[in-house]
Amino acid sequence: MTTTRRRGANRPGLRSTRGRPVRGGAGAVPWWRRWVLPAALAVVTVLALVLYFTPLLGVRAVEVTGNRTLSQDEIVRTAGIDPGTPMLRVDTEDVASRLRAIRKVADVRVSLSWPTTVRVEVTERAPAAFLVARDGIQLVDSAGVPFQVVKDPPADLPELHVRRVAPDDPATRAAMTVLTALPPALRADVLAVDAQDPGDIHLRLKGDREVQWGDTDESDRKAAILPPLLTRPGSVYDVTAPSLPTVA
Repeated sequence: MTTTRRRGANRPGLRSTRGRPVRGGAGAVPWWRRWVLPAALAVVTVLALVLYFTPLLGVRAVEVTGNRTLSQDEIVRTAGIDPGTPMLRVDTEDVASRLRAIRKVADVRVSLSWPTTVRVEVTERAPAAFLVARDGIQLVDSAGVPFQVVKDPPADLPELHVRRVAPDDPATRAAMTVLTALPPALRADVLAVDAQDPGDIHLRLKGDREVQWGDTDESDRKAAILPPLLTRPGSVYDVTAPSLPTVA
């Protein structure tokens, strides 16, 4: 009877003559590899802790652009970023939220410029009209937001006549829709916008002229036909029905 011995290659593992596994071989991991990954993770962890909790890469400057009437000091103070604050700990959305609380700020964008600068891009509100209120003369932007009290009425802005000025007030929105629809040259001739009723808007122009606008429907069309209509002699110009404008 012939006995065939199994080859070592088919055995579960290569063993020594004493039956113990032989160290090494193709599947063995070099000793140094066992230390590389833990050491690398330790270095990354330490570096992250250093950057997050120390001023090594801290804020050295706050760069402000876009401001016209707001001072850089006011913006930096409101942003509330202490010098040396680690860049990784600067919450740009939180900073932007604080800056939007300034009434003059229409929009703001905050970004990190590595390694040590925070950039703040400000868009200030631009006055489109003014309102005489109990607390003084308020400047109002095209969105209907009152954002500044001034001493004297601006000569180059129309007066806004509404019961309550606010961006969510229908009369305010209607008045601003009409104003922004007008060509710049014609807008400069507007002395007042009466929007006590958002469906019955009136414009008072220089030269003792009045425009009966009606509601905000077809405002672009009304704004287009009004300039040639104003070349005709008269004192009351009615564009409530833009297909049939009249002059009286």
